[in-house]
Amino acid sequence: MRSTETTTDTNTNSNSGTEARELRSLEGELVLLVAEQARRVPPMVMAAAAVIAFLISRDMGLTFPLLWFAVVAVSTYFHARLVVGLPRKPQYDDNRKLTLAAISFTLHGALMASVMLAFPHVSVTIQAVLTIYCVGLATATVPATAGFARIIKPYTFVTMGPIGVVWALPLQANVSLFERLAMLGLTVAYLATMWGHAKGTFQLFVDSHRMRLERLTLNQQLRAALTQAESASVAKTRFLASASHDLRQPMHALALFSGSLALRPLDARTAAIAEQIDKTIQVLGTQLDALLDISRLDAGVVEIKPALIDLRLMLEQLANEFRPLAVQKGLKLSLQVDQSLRVQTDPLLLKRILGNLLANAIKYTEAGEVEIVLAAHGSRVFIKLRDTGPGIPAEEHQRIFEEFYQLNNPERDRSKGLGLGLAIVSRLVELLQINLRLHSAVGIGSSFELDLPMASVPAPAPIELTPLSLAPLPPGLRLLVVDDEESIRLGMSTLLEEMGFRVVLASSTQSALMAVQGFTPDMVLADFRLQGEDNGMRTIEALRQQWPRLPALLISGDTAPDRLQKAHAAGITLIHKPVQVGALRKAILEAVAT
Repeated sequence: MRSTETTTDTNTNSNSGTEARELRSLEGELVLLVAEQARRVPPMVMAAAAVIAFLISRDMGLTFPLLWFAVVAVSTYFHARLVVGLPRKPQYDDNRKLTLAAISFTLHGALMASVMLAFPHVSVTIQAVLTIYCVGLATATVPATAGFARIIKPYTFVTMGPIGVVWALPLQANVSLFERLAMLGLTVAYLATMWGHAKGTFQLFVDSHRMRLERLTLNQQLRAALTQAESASVAKTRFLASASHDLRQPMHALALFSGSLALRPLDARTAAIAEQIDKTIQVLGTQLDALLDISRLDAGVVEIKPALIDLRLMLEQLANEFRPLAVQKGLKLSLQVDQSLRVQTDPLLLKRILGNLLANAIKYTEAGEVEIVLAAHGSRVFIKLRDTGPGIPAEEHQRIFEEFYQLNNPERDRSKGLGLGLAIVSRLVELLQINLRLHSAVGIGSSFELDLPMASVPAPAPIELTPLSLAPLPPGLRLLVVDDEESIRLGMSTLLEEMGFRVVLASSTQSALMAVQGFTPDMVLADFRLQGEDNGMRTIEALRQQWPRLPALLISGDTAPDRLQKAHAAGITLIHKPVQVGALRKAILEAVAT
């Protein structure tokens, strides 16, 4: 359905995302984090070291600065190589990898902080720069390692410790004892504060990992539930197709014999009994057709044939068609159409949507009226179907569009249908890209509103929506009927002969080829599913090797989506069991005429 709105505006689908990669253990995530930090940092480390080496060279000459810079460069290279490669070392567990990373960080930090050896030999300004440099070394690593204590504590100790030592020693005459002790105290306080900050950062990392793990677990559960639901849906479709086929076979035979009986002269009482049998068959056929419609929509073989439609004409025809049913229940069926409005969509599918909604409204309304309203607003056309029925609780607004779901029918009264009408509506409005809105509450009735774009071009003559009258039969048509069930062959033969056709019977592709050796058929009617691997499509293909333009019909009780797709792809008309007499006669004439 393109959109289904309710009075509570609920139509939200939530889709769970998938993790970019499988979440590791907490230690494994830390290993990845420090490896990524070690991959990014070397250029910045070398740039900062170059600046520091240049600054101290102005007071000390080149020997120490160059030696220190070379040590930093070599240690940075090996540190980065070791830490970056840790995730790819399966021989070590994650705890061992973190221990190696902590050792490498500590050694690297100590070598970089060894620049404080130049502290007594440079000016006060450069001493301040060296102090800031070491503080920066310690501080920058806290977020880069998520404050992991095994790395942070030794690393910050070897990078911050030298600051307290050099400032505490009496290396400068112009720095008082109080100032030296204050600097030492500040260093200790800053180190303690940084460790506290690292602890908080690590806790955030732990919480983040836990939430990601919970989300991943939930996603896995949702995917498993979705897979299970999809499997259940496939199994349901397969079951419905098999059940539909098995039920259609005897129904088809019954319809054939009933149709044959109706074509014969009968006394009044026998004719009345035959009429009731035919009505019962039609009711069962309608219910099976609903199953077929669901299968065809799921199979994606429903073709859209758009045309310009005069909605006034369509709604008047629908009202006339359903008014006797409404009157029978004591309901008023009214139609409000202010003007002739036209839309461009598939007329048969749109009529099926409106028919299902109208039938539903009449079925569940016990008193009052059902009203059809056609109106326009701007470039949009609105068709509303209102009723004074019991209404639908807000929590059921979405569920009523599910297959086999019915409100207030726990006893599964067959007179109320199978619960497929609105499920078919939801699929058809999605197929036609029509907006459908539902407004309903208990005690105030229900209103279904269709929203379509208005056609912007002049309409030709109105689309004929009523059944076409049947043309007279061409004389002497000889039909080949292929079906593996004897009762179906006998029923088809009886019915077709009563219609005036000449009939030849066969039970398989092979027997069909043998049967036509002495004559040329005008048409073949083949059952889709024959014995074993044989099927009606194979029969038609074999016969068309001799007569390429041979008219053909497939007759099937099978509603499996894959079989529907095969017939559709082959371009062979397929009609479904049980076949009504008029529909079969019309299909034969259309196939022969084509």
